[in-house]
Amino acid sequence: MAELTSVQLDALKEMGNIGAGNAATSLAQLIGEMVSSSVPEVNVMPIASVAQALGGEEKQVYIIYLEVEKDMQGTMLTIFSEETAIFFVKKLLGSIEIDMTSDIAQSALKEAGSILCGSYLSALSQLVNMSSVATVPAMAFDMLGAMLDFVLVEIGQIADEVFLVNTELYVSQKKLECSQLFLPKPDTLEKILTSLGMM
Repeated sequence: MAELTSVQLDALKEMGNIGAGNAATSLAQLIGEMVSSSVPEVNVMPIASVAQALGGEEKQVYIIYLEVEKDMQGTMLTIFSEETAIFFVKKLLGSIEIDMTSDIAQSALKEAGSILCGSYLSALSQLVNMSSVATVPAMAFDMLGAMLDFVLVEIGQIADEVFLVNTELYVSQKKLECSQLFLPKPDTLEKILTSLGMM
């Protein structure tokens, strides 16, 4: 892929800003506390580069992933660091002691991940004027490299280039680590890039 221009990067960053704002508002309503966000970093990169960009293949993460259908097709992932995932579940369940393997904890984390996926997906849909709908989310936990390989096998290798959004969310001044990854199907990627004047 050719190097993105400053105008194209600004368009993607605006998508990230809108998505981050939507996510912060939705999560604040969910946990009943103020949530703020940093200016996100948004990149289009080869999928092989993702693990290194997010802290290395051996980093322990929770991944919430769902299918994207209608005009925009692909797979959307929310990647939580282990610490951030536990923090969210404790907030959502109002509990100090939690079992991350329990159904209720996993359901809570899926809800948070689904909200984040939806926030960025909606922002991207508006940016490129393409309709989208997300399916019920699934969850996995392991080292980042293994998780990405697992998800790619689950969904089939549908994309070489991906959209990566890194946003720092803050709750009571605590920084939370979560990233959004959109793996568009080839024809969807082409439509998005054409809409943004990248092809």
